[in-house]
Amino acid sequence: MTYHSGIKPGLERIEQLCKTLDNPHLRLPVVHVAGTNGKGSTCAMLASVLQQAGYNVGLYSSPHIHRFNERVRINGVEIPDADIDRLVRPLMAEAKSVAGTFFEVTTAMAFAYLAEQRVDVAIIETGLGGRLDATNIVQPLASIITSIDLDHTEYLGNTLQSIAREKAGIIKEGAPAVVGSLQSIGDPSVRNDVRQIFVDQAESVGTSIIFADDVVKVDVDSIRPDLTMSVSVIDGDFLRYYESDLPGSHQAQNIATVMAAIPLLRDVTFIDDQHVEKGLASTCRSTGLNGRTQLVQSSPTVVLDVSHNPAGITALRQTLTAAGFANDSWQIVFGAMQDKDILEMLSRLRPLCSTLHLCCPNIERAARVATLEQLAGQVGFRRINAHNSVADAVSLARRRGPTLICGSFHVADEALREFE
Repeated sequence: MTYHSGIKPGLERIEQLCKTLDNPHLRLPVVHVAGTNGKGSTCAMLASVLQQAGYNVGLYSSPHIHRFNERVRINGVEIPDADIDRLVRPLMAEAKSVAGTFFEVTTAMAFAYLAEQRVDVAIIETGLGGRLDATNIVQPLASIITSIDLDHTEYLGNTLQSIAREKAGIIKEGAPAVVGSLQSIGDPSVRNDVRQIFVDQAESVGTSIIFADDVVKVDVDSIRPDLTMSVSVIDGDFLRYYESDLPGSHQAQNIATVMAAIPLLRDVTFIDDQHVEKGLASTCRSTGLNGRTQLVQSSPTVVLDVSHNPAGITALRQTLTAAGFANDSWQIVFGAMQDKDILEMLSRLRPLCSTLHLCCPNIERAARVATLEQLAGQVGFRRINAHNSVADAVSLARRRGPTLICGSFHVADEALREFE
């Protein structure tokens, strides 16, 4: 198939591709989710809760870790290869004529599959940004924005305000909006600016907006060494306790976002507290979500995480510390894409590290090992091993002790192959 693999913001191409398939996105009941971090986990939590409530739930997320099919699931079951082949074929000529990108073709295929399978609800995650993201041709039941941080600045702008404007583009008429916690934005004036951007967008399209910070509070009670956690949720006058298989204070924020969204979804679905309880406790198992501070092996401990920006690395570090893992204890396998803030990511990883194992996944965008080695030296790493492959890095690291694998979805992909 001929398509462009790069990023090309805009909606004209995806609209043309979907027209080829008789506009399947207009037949989907969608919950649309954007955000810098946490959108994949939030999508999976919502899908798991709705599955527990008995609904047939489609989930479209990206990128995948191990198999392309992971991007499109119904009740946790991946789209079959035969359906990918069948649905992509009609898109080939059109993709060539409009110079459609890989993500646009994938999005059109996902819409078509979920529509023909007649899902009750489709949870759709944006790829990048929101306003000009290929998924933003849907007409959602509700729109959710999980978090705002600096990432993809070459496309979204280099301020939190500019990024917020792009994310706010998914807020549409007739679809109430939920915005997750903004407390991670340290500067109160910037936080207020970002909040006002969302308020203004909701007012401009005539819809309602809820901020999770205003309606729900979620506290982490404990994070266990098996990387499950207990949380307490104050929602109005009610205090409830839940278990989650997605650990971390950042996941507590995602739970708060889900809790703020559920009353909106109750307008069109039936969800009771038992569904929420079971859904949060079994998110990974129900939806097939991988790579979010995931315990891959217990002896020796191997943890896999797809964090690929500084905010994600900070959340990872806080989670491992809260779970009882000591600093300076990890063999860290690290690789990253060239366009990421690698220096800051490494700086935030350093307190955890016993030995740093650097690798380059097999993708053109990946930073070379020599570059990583130079940056690691600048940050102050002293024990550094450079490897020819992710497999070599994982193999040596796990022989030496507790291993943490992070930095990129592509690193996670190649690492998981070693455990199969």
